[in-house]
Amino acid sequence: MSSNNAPCNKFECKICGKIYKRRSGLTRHAMTIKEANSVKSTIYDLPEKAIEETRQVLVYHIKERLKQHSKHVGNVHIMVNCTESQFFGVFKGHIHNYYPRTGNYKCIFKGVDSYSTLSHILGDDNCGAKYFLQHQKTFVLTYQLPSNPSNHPDPLQKSCLYQESDPLQEPDPLQELHLCQEPDPLQEPDPLQDQTLMHAARKQRTRKPKPIQIVIGWKRKSKSDVRNIVYSSGFAFINFTISRTKVVDNLY
Repeated sequence: MSSNNAPCNKFECKICGKIYKRRSGLTRHAMTIKEANSVKSTIYDLPEKAIEETRQVLVYHIKERLKQHSKHVGNVHIMVNCTESQFFGVFKGHIHNYYPRTGNYKCIFKGVDSYSTLSHILGDDNCGAKYFLQHQKTFVLTYQLPSNPSNHPDPLQKSCLYQESDPLQEPDPLQELHLCQEPDPLQEPDPLQDQTLMHAARKQRTRKPKPIQIVIGWKRKSKSDVRNIVYSSGFAFINFTISRTKVVDNLY
């Protein structure tokens, strides 16, 4: 679950990316993960049939967000009614965070093996893919292909040779100004503007790209009316990124 092979004597959790200066910190982190997967007093045993039905419900809601049109690609957030016991029955052993104060859970799936792990949990090899006419495929993005597509193939992206640009990413106006504008030789340099542009360029260089990952969690939402009568329900939430590609027939 975690790895201590990070360079410069830093110890990194390969699931969430958190870095610790000492091995003991990573060890404590691993113990916290283990405790998060322990059965709580609020959880009751469910028959396997009930857990299987919960898996099918989650797969249904994921696949319903996989549309054919390109306007549906990008980041997606889903919420599904789900009890704590149902969520724990499906994801026990793969829970990465538990928050005792709120009772919330969180699972993180990323990397080359993330899709195979999630499909095993949900019991469906096609839980994150949907096929359409004209050889089109819409899928849950779990891993960003390296520049050489022959290295580290993703089981969901083995037919994707060209990656579409992110339609949700806005251009950085400061970066465009810095790269495209010619300086005016008659204009006195503004030291404050130069400092702002240098700071923006430095921030652009150090900004880490948003990780490609699937986050699945559980939380309870409570509301009340004017008489302070409280009502609540549990929800599973799923955050992921959708992409599209052409299917190469001889690979399927």
